[in-house]
Amino acid sequence: MKSISPDHLDCEVRFAPPADDGTVEGTAVRFDVIDSYRTSFDRRAFAFEGTNLPMLWAHDQREVVGSVRAVNVDDDGLKIRGKLNLDVQRAREIRAMLIAGDISGLSIGFQRLKDEARAGGVRHITQARLREISFVALPSVPGSRVTSIRTSETSHASAVAFVTACRKAMRSLETLK
Repeated sequence: MKSISPDHLDCEVRFAPPADDGTVEGTAVRFDVIDSYRTSFDRRAFAFEGTNLPMLWAHDQREVVGSVRAVNVDDDGLKIRGKLNLDVQRAREIRAMLIAGDISGLSIGFQRLKDEARAGGVRHITQARLREISFVALPSVPGSRVTSIRTSETSHASAVAFVTACRKAMRSLETLK
């Protein structure tokens, strides 16, 4: 805001074009959910060392499509934020499939360090080292999926909502005169 007075409100808003930078977010694995391999993961199983993890297509090490930039543990699961490398053809294909809703699954590649046996033959992983995160059509852990992908369409919707809110706020301020 440049100035505020009872008679005058002067403000400036600038918008940049929406960023289609390949940013994705999701739940890489859900905790205490039995997967198709009769395995479950403890919420304390993973320690992220702060280095970039590769993002792959279907656990294929020859198909690196980006990297995970942040990992966060919450009550529900292991949340990730990563970035597809849009200079790579397969990454652009994955992005297109995500936007179209053709795929949404995430899966982890990991090294099991410690586990414990549970009822029904379930192996509960209590300590593991993350190796990679993969985009997959059918995740083995139910609910492991991409929850957000940055696109110009979603950025445009956000910009429209922001402008609408600004206009409403300006009308409210005008009534204070």
